Amino acid sequence: MSDDHRKPAEIEAEIAAERARLSRDLDVLQERLTVEGLMDEVRLQVRSQINDVSAQVRGQVGQVANEVAVQLRDQVGTAGQTVARTAKENPWPVAVIGLGLAWLAASALKPAHRAAKPKIGMAPVKPAVPSKPAHYDYSPADMAAAHLEEDADQWAEAVLGTGSNPISPYDPEPAWARDPESVTTRSR
Repeated sequence: MSDDHRKPAEIEAEIAAERARLSRDLDVLQERLTVEGLMDEVRLQVRSQINDVSAQVRGQVGQVANEVAVQLRDQVGTAGQTVARTAKENPWPVAVIGLGLAWLAASALKPAHRAAKPKIGMAPVKPAVPSKPAHYDYSPADMAAAHLEEDADQWAEAVLGTGSNPISPYDPEPAWARDPESVTTRSR
């Protein structure tokens, strides 16, 4: 016989505990062998592989970003030195460029909607502003307005298409004061 000094109740308790452990292990194995269990394992494996790859990519992106930053810093420094050297060697062109940039900045700060001064001898011509199409009903007055609007649009397209100004330019000398023999107007 063996040197086992345990009581039968203790041995039965150990056997019951072992059976419970084996039962839990079998339940775990059965659950892992179901479709859902297998899918969960695959998901965990894929997720861990994705995490590993993303960590590698993050590291590589960080290295590339550092290299690009170093090269960009070097190129900006070289460009700055080149501009400084060029400005020292050619001060007048740099001054003219600076003056032009200042002029451009000053003109950009001026309000765009300032009133245009009329020029003497020129008739004011407003640019055509497209308007919303009118909604006419079929009353005689609305139909007449629609026809007038179409005629006005056709006239405007014809005049503007030729490039001519519908208003003749201002002539400071009246027609009765012109010399009919001379092409130019006479001066007094």
